Amino acid sequence: MQTTHSLDDLKKYHTEAINFFNAELFLLKEVMPKITDKRIGKASMLLVSCSQTGTALIQLANQIDFFRNESVMLSRAFMEKITNFCYVGICDEKEFRAFTLHPAYKHYHNVMLPKMEDDIEFTTAEEYAEAANKKYHERKEKQEKLKKIPIVQEALTIFSETKTNLNWTKKTLNDRIEAIQKWGKLLDVFFTINKIQYYSDASETLHGSLYGCTYNAGVFNPDFDHTKENELEKKLYKDNTCILLHLGMLIHESFTLISYSNDIQLIWDNSYRNRNQALNLLYHVLGKKIPGLKEKEANQS
Repeated sequence: MQTTHSLDDLKKYHTEAINFFNAELFLLKEVMPKITDKRIGKASMLLVSCSQTGTALIQLANQIDFFRNESVMLSRAFMEKITNFCYVGICDEKEFRAFTLHPAYKHYHNVMLPKMEDDIEFTTAEEYAEAANKKYHERKEKQEKLKKIPIVQEALTIFSETKTNLNWTKKTLNDRIEAIQKWGKLLDVFFTINKIQYYSDASETLHGSLYGCTYNAGVFNPDFDHTKENELEKKLYKDNTCILLHLGMLIHESFTLISYSNDIQLIWDNSYRNRNQALNLLYHVLGKKIPGLKEKEANQS
């Protein structure tokens, strides 16, 4: 749907969206030292990574004319990290243990991969084969030493000693969002919206398909008039405004999860006010009426 807002207005809304997202990122950094719950604490590295990805998104948003597709790719990474964080916070112990042991499993197998810095000197094919075989056995010896470590043994039991590229969970993203929905204490609609809105298109962009590389230009959308003055620029500002607002709302949902087991009331309250203003802006940009959402909020009796 083409927007009825002027380009100047859309630029103003875009600036407001950047400010909102930036404020949520600031609160994200503020919340980290206040996490005392062990499970949430172990999962909080995902939030650290979200903070870094979010900072990159802000930089791209300030140059949206040049980095429109890159913003979509990072948006997918951001929303999946937040979704994983919330899922890990509510999943069963077996699934959580797999989450924490997956790095040990990956490191065990990565030890066997050839490295560019491997120093192999040779002048003949025979010398190269001999040197490469020596490096292989050195890596194998290192891997065998790793296998004696109890936590690595447990990781290989959960995953595999022979299969090298298993994911940390067998649950699809839809499954993880469904688990959050069944838990019933977050506004799961935001996870679903982000998944539907960005995940598939971001995958096309990330993997370099023609559709993905032209996604933000609306090349294959017959309803989009490329000949109309400023229409493409208006689309870019509108789309990126919505991305930043949607992702910022996911940050608030992570605060809600954290608030059930950690004292972050002041941070949650500030984020809640920010989120409500952002929701008003989102529906204004989209030209829609605000639906009556019932907040599933923590820290209220």
